[in-house]
Amino acid sequence: MSRRIVFNAWGALAGAALLTTALADPAAETLPSVTFSNDTMGAAIASLADTIFQNSRDAIVRVTSEDELGTVAGTGFFADAQGTIFTLSSLVGDGLDVTVIFDKRKYSARLLAKDRRSGIALIKVEDVGPTPFLVRGDSRKLKVATPLLAIGYPLDHDATPSFGLIGGFDRKSKGRFFTTTHIRANIPVQRGQGGSPVLNMDGEVIGILVSGFERGAGGYVLPIRAADKVRSDYRRFGDVRHGWAGVTLQEIPHVNHGSKMAIDVIDPTGPAAAAGFRAGDVVLRVGDTEIHEPEDALDASFFLTAGDAISVRVARGTEVMDISFTPTEHPLEHLGNLQAFGGSQTIAPTPSTPHP
Repeated sequence: MSRRIVFNAWGALAGAALLTTALADPAAETLPSVTFSNDTMGAAIASLADTIFQNSRDAIVRVTSEDELGTVAGTGFFADAQGTIFTLSSLVGDGLDVTVIFDKRKYSARLLAKDRRSGIALIKVEDVGPTPFLVRGDSRKLKVATPLLAIGYPLDHDATPSFGLIGGFDRKSKGRFFTTTHIRANIPVQRGQGGSPVLNMDGEVIGILVSGFERGAGGYVLPIRAADKVRSDYRRFGDVRHGWAGVTLQEIPHVNHGSKMAIDVIDPTGPAAAAGFRAGDVVLRVGDTEIHEPEDALDASFFLTAGDAISVRVARGTEVMDISFTPTEHPLEHLGNLQAFGGSQTIAPTPSTPHP
């Protein structure tokens, strides 16, 4: 049975091991064996994790806001030296009463932008001078079993590290699609840790903890690349600008040039129609993302930006061609009613979350 997904962009769904051993020449008949005692390995892990924690903790803050139900508290971290902070949309509410505890002092924070698709918010603390910030890592280079360290503010405790491993890379959870691939991290999660930075063993932030699952046994992490798309849009335009093409993609029964995704319906008022796409075109690549299945299209579409031209490779009959088009904002983007077109916040539908 084929799957049919409506896109709001090309569209955005409108719908290391910690200790490694160098192996010998692969052609050799035997490989050297290396044995670590539990004490040795435990000490090495603890030492490295503590170093990362001590070097990073000053850039991580507690975020609180007030609403009609009381105080909501969670975690955030500085994205730059100008006081810009990544946190979760659910922590900042309407942005009217947001505070940040940094360097044992409380500061008022201003809401810059909220993105319903990623669940990320940008806030800013003014008049604090240059702030410490976390260095970005490349979330695309991560592999299953890579060790990670999350640092956040659980409950009413001070900044706390949590160690774990990558369990997988998921495009959906419990039958619901994410708007981009999320990292499934086997890291213990407690209330208040939502918005925590998740770091690799080089001390680089590779993602943001956005939800917990299985009663806090693990959590989903939004790759930092996706959060940086939100920040880049804000810096360029003063708001988040997800792109829209106005197409519906249909999974076809037979693979064509490695892809099973074809254009089904084209909105005659959308930019895809103006660019010359046709129903039946098999989508092979969007920008630098190869398309093989529906989830690949979701990943590619999340990173489209309204106003930025992008090249799409399609197969039309026996011909393969590249078509450039410029996504626009969805006509209903500012009405806050994207659910009808598949737009949704990337918070996993799980029984427990790391934030109140």
